[in-house]
Amino acid sequence: MAVVPLLFLIAVAQESKPASSQSGEQISVPGKPVSPDSGTLSEHNIEWLKTQPPQQQMEFLLQEAINHDRGATDMIVDYLPSWKGHLQRTERWQTFEQTALYSNDLRVRAAAIEINLVVNGFDKTDDTADRLLQQAEADEKYRGWYEWELGMLANRGIATQRIYEALSNWTHNKDQQTRFWAVEGLAHIGSDETIEHFLDVIRNDPSMEVRERAGCSMAKSGMLTRVQRMKAVPGLLELSDDPSLNEITRAWVFQALREITDEQLPDNAPTWRNWYSTHGAERVEKFDHDNRWVLLGNS
Repeated sequence: MAVVPLLFLIAVAQESKPASSQSGEQISVPGKPVSPDSGTLSEHNIEWLKTQPPQQQMEFLLQEAINHDRGATDMIVDYLPSWKGHLQRTERWQTFEQTALYSNDLRVRAAAIEINLVVNGFDKTDDTADRLLQQAEADEKYRGWYEWELGMLANRGIATQRIYEALSNWTHNKDQQTRFWAVEGLAHIGSDETIEHFLDVIRNDPSMEVRERAGCSMAKSGMLTRVQRMKAVPGLLELSDDPSLNEITRAWVFQALREITDEQLPDNAPTWRNWYSTHGAERVEKFDHDNRWVLLGNS
């Protein structure tokens, strides 16, 4: 069994559907996986980088990607093959990864995912997906970590349908941590179908912690684009005046609406319905014409 970085799981958890998948349901992958590229590190940095061991190369380039230095994500892709088998789980890497996964550029998030798979020795193959799915099913104690990694693997186009179905089913599990990390795994996938699960979790999950992660996954974390996140607005509007929601959850619904739409309106369902009917399509068009990789996140 893979060694599980528990400190990493704890750190991510502190950052702060059910409707099970129908048999034969096909998940749509939004085109090719997000390419972790952008386009110029200095010649001096590039020459220096060649003299460094793989771990230092990786950590330097991930830090530069976080800082939006052009060319860093391109170089990460180029170096990935040579890093296989040479990277370690260091505290420095985990700190950079957590920051990168909340970048306001999806390409930086994609680069972090690619590095994560190499650090953990996971080849992007169906065999890897099969092994992780089996281990996740058998090992309840560390299932959350496998769910996290499976979502990343699915995001890169590996066994996406099977992983999506497994994670969707785990959102119904009796164990709270299994449900929590199933939501996190679905957020990594970045497909339209994950939205219905997040909405269902917000309405029905007994854990406020799990509900909060679902709201965050729709609003800003994970790999959904801003255009995709706008598809959650109708469901959030339904939730906004659902009498079964408690006040904290309802507040999270309005917070998600503000973060998704980039519109600062009060916690009032009719106001939001009026805005969406008048300006919703216009906002989708704006996000579609803006830089498609940009979204709400860290600078």
